[in-house]
Amino acid sequence: MRSMKTITVLQPWAWLLASGKKRCETRSWKTNYRGELLIHAGKKNMADTMRQTIFESRHMEQAGVFDTVLATGAVIGKARLVNCVLIDALTAELIKAQHPDEYAFGDFTPSRYAWVMEGAELFDKPVPARGKQGLWSFMGY
Repeated sequence: MRSMKTITVLQPWAWLLASGKKRCETRSWKTNYRGELLIHAGKKNMADTMRQTIFESRHMEQAGVFDTVLATGAVIGKARLVNCVLIDALTAELIKAQHPDEYAFGDFTPSRYAWVMEGAELFDKPVPARGKQGLWSFMGY
């Protein structure tokens, strides 16, 4: 058993990341870490709240969020963190125009950061775990 860097993300964004439907996790802070990253689904599931906002709801529905059982309180997948990009107004506009799904799945407000992921893998069986803030190490994988 080895320790791996892990990030806790609320549902449905955790599932979107782990399934590869979302490639950027937007955060208020940057990281210098690059490499494999486990995706932990926090205990809170915001999918029902998403149905209330028309723009996000349309993109969530197209991605299959509302047709999926979303595990919470568990490590559900992994991806490779390959970049961390400071979002400026031009970047936000380009994402909105060229990748509307990605834009709907994140908060691309200028001065935030886009953590760019590749090689996402959704696990067949979630691994129960307690989440934490920031990047943390998980020993159960």
